Amino acid sequence: MRKFLIPIVAGVSVLAVAAPASAQYAPRGDRYHRYQPAFDGRGLQVRVERVREQIRRLEARRVLSYREGRSLEAEAARVQRQIFRDSRNGIQPGEARRLEERIRRLEYRVQREATDMNNRPGYRRY
Repeated sequence: MRKFLIPIVAGVSVLAVAAPASAQYAPRGDRYHRYQPAFDGRGLQVRVERVREQIRRLEARRVLSYREGRSLEAEAARVQRQIFRDSRNGIQPGEARRLEERIRRLEYRVQREATDMNNRPGYRRY
Protein backbone atom coordinates (compact mmCIF):
# COMPACT_ATOMS: atom_id res chain seq x y z
CA MET A 1 0.00 0.00 0.00
CA ARG A 2 2.81 2.39 0.88
CA LYS A 3 4.34 1.60 -2.50
CA PHE A 4 1.33 3.19 -4.25
CA LEU A 5 0.53 5.90 -1.74
CA ILE A 6 3.90 7.70 -1.74
CA PRO A 7 4.07 8.29 -5.55
CA ILE A 8 0.44 9.48 -5.59
CA VAL A 9 1.06 11.97 -2.76
CA ALA A 10 4.24 13.16 -4.49
CA GLY A 11 2.37 13.64 -7.79
CA VAL A 12 -0.45 15.59 -6.15
CA SER A 13 2.01 17.83 -4.32
CA VAL A 14 3.83 18.61 -7.60
CA LEU A 15 0.55 19.62 -9.20
CA ALA A 16 -0.42 21.69 -6.17
CA VAL A 17 2.86 23.62 -6.35
CA ALA A 18 2.66 24.16 -10.13
CA ALA A 19 -0.95 25.38 -10.15
CA PRO A 20 -0.37 28.79 -8.49
CA ALA A 21 2.64 29.48 -10.73
CA SER A 22 0.62 28.87 -13.88
CA ALA A 23 -2.28 30.97 -12.58
CA GLN A 24 -0.02 34.03 -12.44
CA TYR A 25 0.60 34.15 -16.19
CA ALA A 26 -1.11 37.18 -17.71
CA PRO A 27 -0.40 38.00 -21.36
CA ARG A 28 0.04 41.67 -22.37
CA GLY A 29 -2.45 41.35 -25.21
CA ASP A 30 -4.16 38.95 -27.51
CA ARG A 31 -2.70 37.80 -30.80
CA TYR A 32 -4.09 40.86 -32.62
CA HIS A 33 -2.29 43.23 -30.23
CA ARG A 34 -5.47 45.02 -29.21
CA TYR A 35 -4.07 45.89 -25.83
CA GLN A 36 -0.81 47.75 -25.70
CA PRO A 37 0.18 50.01 -22.86
CA ALA A 38 0.24 53.72 -23.55
CA PHE A 39 3.43 55.71 -23.19
CA ASP A 40 4.07 59.31 -22.22
CA GLY A 41 5.62 60.60 -25.47
CA ARG A 42 8.91 61.93 -24.10
CA GLY A 43 10.80 60.53 -27.08
CA LEU A 44 8.47 62.33 -29.48
CA GLN A 45 8.91 65.59 -27.56
CA VAL A 46 12.69 65.21 -27.75
CA ARG A 47 12.56 64.65 -31.52
CA VAL A 48 10.45 67.77 -32.07
CA GLU A 49 12.76 69.80 -29.84
CA ARG A 50 15.75 68.63 -31.93
CA VAL A 51 13.95 69.71 -35.10
CA ARG A 52 13.19 73.12 -33.57
CA GLU A 53 16.84 73.53 -32.60
CA GLN A 54 17.88 72.59 -36.14
CA ILE A 55 15.47 75.19 -37.56
CA ARG A 56 16.98 77.86 -35.28
CA ARG A 57 20.53 76.94 -36.34
CA LEU A 58 19.64 76.98 -40.04
CA GLU A 59 17.95 80.35 -39.62
CA ALA A 60 20.97 81.78 -37.81
CA ARG A 61 23.27 80.59 -40.61
CA ARG A 62 20.83 82.06 -43.16
CA VAL A 63 20.27 78.73 -44.83
CA LEU A 64 16.55 79.24 -44.22
CA SER A 65 14.79 82.49 -44.99
CA TYR A 66 12.86 84.25 -42.23
CA ARG A 67 9.52 83.22 -43.73
CA GLU A 68 10.53 79.57 -44.10
CA GLY A 69 11.92 79.50 -40.58
CA ARG A 70 8.74 80.97 -39.08
CA SER A 71 6.55 78.55 -41.01
CA LEU A 72 8.61 75.53 -39.95
CA GLU A 73 8.78 76.77 -36.36
CA ALA A 74 4.99 77.20 -36.26
CA GLU A 75 4.45 73.67 -37.57
CA ALA A 76 6.89 72.27 -35.00
CA ALA A 77 5.06 74.14 -32.24
CA ARG A 78 1.73 72.69 -33.42
CA VAL A 79 3.17 69.17 -33.37
CA GLN A 80 4.61 69.73 -29.91
CA ARG A 81 1.26 71.00 -28.58
CA GLN A 82 -0.48 67.96 -30.05
CA ILE A 83 2.00 65.64 -28.33
CA PHE A 84 1.43 67.47 -25.05
CA ARG A 85 -2.37 67.17 -25.37
CA ASP A 86 -2.24 63.49 -26.32
CA SER A 87 0.25 62.57 -23.61
CA ARG A 88 -1.99 63.68 -20.73
CA ASN A 89 -3.75 60.31 -20.65
CA GLY A 90 -0.99 58.33 -22.33
CA ILE A 91 -0.37 58.04 -26.05
CA GLN A 92 -2.03 55.04 -27.63
CA PRO A 93 -0.36 53.19 -30.55
CA GLY A 94 -2.59 54.78 -33.21
CA GLU A 95 -1.92 58.27 -31.90
CA ALA A 96 1.79 57.51 -31.76
CA ARG A 97 1.81 56.46 -35.42
CA ARG A 98 0.04 59.67 -36.46
CA LEU A 99 2.43 61.80 -34.43
CA GLU A 100 5.45 59.92 -35.83
CA GLU A 101 4.20 60.63 -39.34
CA ARG A 102 3.76 64.34 -38.59
CA ILE A 103 7.29 64.52 -37.17
CA ARG A 104 8.68 62.67 -40.19
CA ARG A 105 6.94 65.12 -42.56
CA LEU A 106 8.30 68.05 -40.55
CA GLU A 107 11.85 66.66 -40.68
CA TYR A 108 11.52 66.12 -44.42
CA ARG A 109 10.21 69.63 -44.92
CA VAL A 110 13.13 71.13 -42.97
CA GLN A 111 15.56 69.12 -45.10
CA ARG A 112 13.84 70.19 -48.32
CA GLU A 113 13.77 73.88 -47.37
CA ALA A 114 17.42 73.78 -46.27
CA THR A 115 18.57 72.43 -49.63
CA ASP A 116 16.38 74.83 -51.60
CA MET A 117 18.54 76.90 -53.95
CA ASN A 118 16.39 80.05 -53.63
CA ASN A 119 17.93 80.84 -50.24
CA ARG A 120 21.55 80.78 -51.36
CA PRO A 121 23.35 84.13 -51.43
CA GLY A 122 24.12 85.23 -54.96
CA TYR A 123 21.54 82.90 -56.50
CA ARG A 124 18.95 84.61 -58.64
CA ARG A 125 16.15 83.00 -60.46
CA TYR A 126 14.90 84.85 -63.55
